[in-house]
Amino acid sequence: MPVNLPPVRRVTPLRASRVLLVANTSWYIHNFRLPLLRSLREAGFEVAVVAPHDAYTALLQADGFTVHHWMVARRSINPLTEAQALVDLLRIYQREQPDLVHHFTVKACLYGTIAAKGAHVYRVINAITGLGHVFVSRRRRTRALRKVLKPAYRAVFMARRATVVFQNPDDQDTLIAMGITDADHARLIRGSGVDIDYFSPAAVETSSRFHKPVRLLFPSRLINEKGVHELLMACRRLWVDGHAVELLVAGDLDAGNRSALSPSELQALGSEQRLHCLGHVEDMRSLYASVDVVVLPSWREGLSRALIEAAAMECPIITTDVPGCRDVVVHGVCGLLVPPRNAEALRLAIVLLLQQPQLARAFGKAARARVAAEFQVDLVNQRTLEQYHQLLSQPVARRSRWRPRQGGSASVVR
Repeated sequence: MPVNLPPVRRVTPLRASRVLLVANTSWYIHNFRLPLLRSLREAGFEVAVVAPHDAYTALLQADGFTVHHWMVARRSINPLTEAQALVDLLRIYQREQPDLVHHFTVKACLYGTIAAKGAHVYRVINAITGLGHVFVSRRRRTRALRKVLKPAYRAVFMARRATVVFQNPDDQDTLIAMGITDADHARLIRGSGVDIDYFSPAAVETSSRFHKPVRLLFPSRLINEKGVHELLMACRRLWVDGHAVELLVAGDLDAGNRSALSPSELQALGSEQRLHCLGHVEDMRSLYASVDVVVLPSWREGLSRALIEAAAMECPIITTDVPGCRDVVVHGVCGLLVPPRNAEALRLAIVLLLQQPQLARAFGKAARARVAAEFQVDLVNQRTLEQYHQLLSQPVARRSRWRPRQGGSASVVR
């Protein structure tokens, strides 16, 4: 479904504006922000990446982008290692002198905003791609950590030089309510977008009927917050009840995430005869085309890219009624929403679509129409470029200092 996009308001700087996209993995930039890199280049920006070198660095370089190696570890909490990561980022900013830096992932936002101050970079975008384990977990230890980290988050996300971009309104409202940011700093841009011409059922061969057995797809990293345990419980009940269903799991263990499944848990998954662990899948388009229902019972998302891709492929979707999932799926229109952490509700939703394949196909058609209207990559990138142009067209205050906020001693990065 074509969508007519209004022209982007342009500014004409004295020279091409230099922009750095910063993340804690090259994998993230390649898989989620490569179209944005290309759009920036086409719009006349000098654009480069700052991220640790990994298997995806060469792919970014082959596309013509410089990748500045950032020495940062996702899972490290060693003070010396973290201090080194901050200093390394500061040196990159001082050397490159970008006009604007765009941070993705929490560490990049935290360290990048501080480094921007030290390097006199006055335009910062901090992208909240999801609240993550620190905000999602209910464990007492994590709640205590959240309380300790709150002043640091507040200092960064209330910095005068920083704009905070959220992928869904719930995350935005949550951090505003916690006093970590405010409405003046916050902006809403829904996700990273998908190419609806590439993710299209017309581009690959698809089946109009459910397979036998019916194929369910779980397209996600294997971490607890994605609801993998609830889905397995639901499927085991379906198998006991005699339903002809198989579960395909497309995702690796995430060794850098503290809530990742252990190797022994992964081995237990592999022991299920009707469960197929596919690991990382490069060609997700063909996989979406080969399954009947996509199921993602996540506890919370920024804005699920997997769900948007599946919707673009006209897959019927079952997901949870949580931020980042309900933003993609309208219940009863383009899929089904169930309560999070509820295996029985998940089972009932799967049974409903097994019994009503025509309803499932109608959900898929409506899901693609929604993606075309709201989540296609050209639309999302246009909104991002508009934010860049707005920031670059504004004069910046060159004086900058640390000072306490009223009513407390917490410092704010200005």
